[in-house]
Amino acid sequence: MSICAFNVRLKGRKVHGTICGLLFMILSVAAYKAEISGGVISFAMGLLACVAVILMAAGFEGGLGRGVDFLAKYTMPIFLMHTLFAAPLRSILMKIGIENAVIHVVLGLGISFAGPIIAAWIMKKTKWLEFFLYPNKILMKARSL
Repeated sequence: MSICAFNVRLKGRKVHGTICGLLFMILSVAAYKAEISGGVISFAMGLLACVAVILMAAGFEGGLGRGVDFLAKYTMPIFLMHTLFAAPLRSILMKIGIENAVIHVVLGLGISFAGPIIAAWIMKKTKWLEFFLYPNKILMKARSL
């Protein structure tokens, strides 16, 4: 919101983002080794990580075009439903004895994106279900009738 409010130009800042990312990683290791945690340090480190990600993502803006546009179209369904897909998957993996963290993370991320996208696609085909994702869209159509 601040980027939009203050009209900040982020194009060409990929190098700055990379530097912030490297600084974050170095400071993270230093803070871990020194057993520093909590308070202002954690907040500052989180802020540095966010700045790094935003600057690097802005640097790749043109190169990721269609993939990012596709995911952007489904931002709200992913936000609303990712837990509804990831939590049951984790429970199922634990029940069948799979406790490998890499498998949990990879499958969890995959289902957190794919599940809501498929559900949103189905909901879009059924207009009354679409109300749960985009109530304003349906209400505006009903108001114009």
